[in-house]
Amino acid sequence: MTRSTARQERRAATLDDPSFEGLRTPRARRLLAAALVAVLALEAAMLLAAEIVPMIVWIPVMVILVFALVMALGALKASTRGIEELSPEVLDERQNEIRGLVFARSYQVLSVTSLVALLVLLAAGAGWWDASPEALAAVVVIAFQLVITIPTLVTALHPKAD
Repeated sequence: MTRSTARQERRAATLDDPSFEGLRTPRARRLLAAALVAVLALEAAMLLAAEIVPMIVWIPVMVILVFALVMALGALKASTRGIEELSPEVLDERQNEIRGLVFARSYQVLSVTSLVALLVLLAAGAGWWDASPEALAAVVVIAFQLVITIPTLVTALHPKAD
């Protein structure tokens, strides 16, 4: 057993903890996914409002939103037992099958998301959209966070992911 495999098995055991069973129902996963999307939307709004909101308010709110993002993402990973991040060696056959389906769907969603972000940035660069620096920062930051979260979101919304 390699060091990496042992680490993956420990991670799988942590994510398979029975104390997370309440998060593994389809309803709970949908609510967590909605919470994660809401946090991303609030982050985008705060980035757009950076010029308007006083920094003494903006910084703590962004810290809270980043913390909420990390907590929601962690809860989503626990709700799906982390099948989107674990190596195939530590997953059973059913989990490997779901992982493959989820990755295929994630790439489709990620392709559309990346294309939209690229089109927005190109429109701003070509002068078709007079975007503020805050708007461009929001596009880049939220697109980056979506790249990180899309596999977990797609897994959480998959009907057989538990």
